[in-house]
Amino acid sequence: MKRDWDINPLPPPEGSDDNGTDPISAYLLLAFVVVGPLIYFGPHLRTIEAWVVNACSTIEGWLIPIRDWFLWLVG
Repeated sequence: MKRDWDINPLPPPEGSDDNGTDPISAYLLLAFVVVGPLIYFGPHLRTIEAWVVNACSTIEGWLIPIRDWFLWLVG
């Protein structure tokens, strides 16, 4: 039996307006997506932040001699 209903679905019923999501619902969902992990991972955020700052300072320490050499070459 040929199944063409998955390729050509039925039209929506009469009177159903598909206007997309409500902006308030979208903002609430965005707030839950942002605030939820902050609440759940709250105790660990300081550790993660310290790790990121340490990694950035390490990379900056590697790049400073290259920057100084480049500025000496250009200047």
